[in-house]
Amino acid sequence: MSAEQPRARRERRETERTTAQGTHRPSFEEVAAAERRSRRIRGAVFGLIAAAVLGAGLYLAGGVFLGQRDKTTVANALPVRLSMAGFDPKVITARAGATVNLDFWNTDNAMHLDGGGVHTFIMDDQNIYVKIPAEARQAFSFIAPTAPGDYDFYCNTCCGGKASPTMHGILRVEA
Repeated sequence: MSAEQPRARRERRETERTTAQGTHRPSFEEVAAAERRSRRIRGAVFGLIAAAVLGAGLYLAGGVFLGQRDKTTVANALPVRLSMAGFDPKVITARAGATVNLDFWNTDNAMHLDGGGVHTFIMDDQNIYVKIPAEARQAFSFIAPTAPGDYDFYCNTCCGGKASPTMHGILRVEA
């Protein structure tokens, strides 16, 4: 077998391949149109992905910013929001000896570094200790003290605990 035979075979295969594929080269207009189509498709896909990510973010944040505020799950209960910023409202007013219905709403998530997002409602002089899980609502009722005055409550599980001024509130008992 001579050296010319493999070369001839290669050339023949190349000729067959070129003939089978055709020798048409796209024009400038065809290339430009294909690029515009490709750019539109990429833009549409990017827009869909961006819309999906933003939509998911709004859905996840919606409960914190839009959803549960002032909407209690318990009849005649006062919604109390707990977060790293403290209690909202900070002052709860009640009649002496009356039942106080609170609906706690914890907006911190479980990834919270200090205490796992759990908050507490503690009133030492009333022997009250309520633990509210992260991103949860929990109703709690108790009888207000019979003596009028201001009674301190606090959270001791995160954000500086009892020593933190933001994690305190007042139960104001009126006659």
